[in-house]
Amino acid sequence: MLDVGFFELLVIAVIGLLVVGPEKLPKYIAQGIKTLRNVRDMATKAKDDIVESAGIKDLDLKNLSKLDPTNLANNVFDDKDETKPQVQKKFDQDAT
Repeated sequence: MLDVGFFELLVIAVIGLLVVGPEKLPKYIAQGIKTLRNVRDMATKAKDDIVESAGIKDLDLKNLSKLDPTNLANNVFDDKDETKPQVQKKFDQDAT
């Protein structure tokens, strides 16, 4: 996510100590952590809502070939013996 190392955190802590002071620094750190936690929770909820509304709750992202439109169409229009006469009848009715 964020590539922040130990040195960067140390610089931020020193700058925070100089700007805010040692008395208020723990309070501001706690507020920052609480705010980051709230933002992360909101992002997770938004992602979950989008996934749920899109109907891709059980999506296997490792096998994206299943989402190929050609494969999806082949699965939908597969020549199954029990559905072929029904589909042909519906097609014939629509053609006339």
